[in-house]
Amino acid sequence: MKNWIKGIGVGVLAFGLAACNAPAEPKTDTETGKKVELEEPSGLTAQEVFEKATAASAEQTSMHATMNIAQLIEMPGQDLPMNSKIKMDMDMVIDPLAMYQKMDVDMGEQGAMAMEMYMTEEGFFTNDPMSGQWMKLPGEMYEDLLGEVGSADPTLDMTMFNEFVEDFKFEQTDDEYILKLSASGDKFSQLFKEIAMENLPAGVDANAEAAELMDNVEVKSLEYEIFIDKKTFYTNAFNMKMDMTMLIEGEEMRLDQKVNAKLSEINEIDKIEIPQEVLENALDINEAMGQ
Repeated sequence: MKNWIKGIGVGVLAFGLAACNAPAEPKTDTETGKKVELEEPSGLTAQEVFEKATAASAEQTSMHATMNIAQLIEMPGQDLPMNSKIKMDMDMVIDPLAMYQKMDVDMGEQGAMAMEMYMTEEGFFTNDPMSGQWMKLPGEMYEDLLGEVGSADPTLDMTMFNEFVEDFKFEQTDDEYILKLSASGDKFSQLFKEIAMENLPAGVDANAEAAELMDNVEVKSLEYEIFIDKKTFYTNAFNMKMDMTMLIEGEEMRLDQKVNAKLSEINEIDKIEIPQEVLENALDINEAMGQ
């Protein structure tokens, strides 16, 4: 189960670290273009930081995450692109798996909505954004998600990234290690497809249909920034920018996505409790749909 927490941030550190054996450079100030002054520069290599971060993540039991997502989707046959801004707050306890999530979605002229959900051993509950009514989802959905999370393996074969060595930067401030990746072109599109196929949800076969879907994906550009706390070696933030296209029935769909995430309260959340009001008033979704 603790493997999942690595997938949020630390697992991403596998990008290129095997081939990066030099200490981090001082961070370059984006405004001045000069290196920041460090009081106590670290001599650890990226590989050593990755190993320590992986060990630290194995001890994590809970966390809070705040994510801001800006997304643009251009669909075939539609003149206007779909712009959306998503803010998500999430609390998670790893074992037994429990989660609280609140998400606000702003789609501009197309409207806005707020979503909320709880997932614990007591059940999987979600708030209908239209009616405000709490719904209880089938119990097997919790078991399915538990299985997917439990079976997920975020570790990556680092030899896959050898050709990206020149695309990485390893920097540091007095408080953080920073790993940056900027990549584009055919070589990254192929790597993206390989990883996507290897990480299909549990129970989904890498069949011809999925393979064909991946063949129609092209990653125009991708940028990652991962921030590691120097004292704890916890991943405390990451940023991602991705511009990709996908062919759908011969027409091109474009997805431009920017993600900014901050992780906090690591090992500080003991339990996620579903409010009694939700437990008492939630409708069984199958009954509500007349099934």
